[in-house]
Amino acid sequence: MAKKKCPDCPPGAPVWMTTFSDLNTLLMTFFVLLVIMANFDPVKYALTVESIQGAFGVLETFPTVPIHPIVNIPKKTGDEQKKKQSLKDAEKIKQIVQTKNLQDAVKVDVTEKGIAIMLRDPVGFASGLADLKDQGKEILQDISEVVKSNPDLKVRVEGHTDNVPINSQRYRNNWELSSARSLSVVQLFSSQTGIKPENMSAVGYGEYRPIAPNTTPEERAKNRRIQIFVDYVNSP
Repeated sequence: MAKKKCPDCPPGAPVWMTTFSDLNTLLMTFFVLLVIMANFDPVKYALTVESIQGAFGVLETFPTVPIHPIVNIPKKTGDEQKKKQSLKDAEKIKQIVQTKNLQDAVKVDVTEKGIAIMLRDPVGFASGLADLKDQGKEILQDISEVVKSNPDLKVRVEGHTDNVPINSQRYRNNWELSSARSLSVVQLFSSQTGIKPENMSAVGYGEYRPIAPNTTPEERAKNRRIQIFVDYVNSP
């Protein structure tokens, strides 16, 4: 029995492949539109629609890309810029302290908000008095020169003493003495720096926040101190 001969295949792609290709193209277009609409940007959306219209031969106008003016954006702003300034000022104050050989009496640290300065014997105050010694006044004036370019800073001064009872007709106890000492520093800073008075505060803790035991003269000397906190981050 003779086998049937297969008919010759027509040239070109099968007819169904054309329909299948059109379907794939439409599906791709559909999903592209879904992605665009999920993260909608009016400019990108308009450009994409025009591109699709052009692909289908229905482009009415040439696509245009809007040109925006160049805006110079500062590299560092806000809290980051203020922290950078506090680091620079802290380094300047440390250099002043080293130049005057006062590393044992004046400590400078960088905090999360700005700078912390500790002033203690023998450059602070005479025993039982709230008037700054000449050496203490001089170093505080030098520090004022560093921070006075920032009038919106916030300054908080804390006064501390040891636990030895005070024998003075002017101050009833260490609490009053520490408050008077911190106020003296605030007044000096206010007159030297031009920092707004409403941004400055003075507080006295007396003997109640020691950083060392009050058992020896050396330890008590550590507790007699003035602490100055210059806040940059929380400043306006």
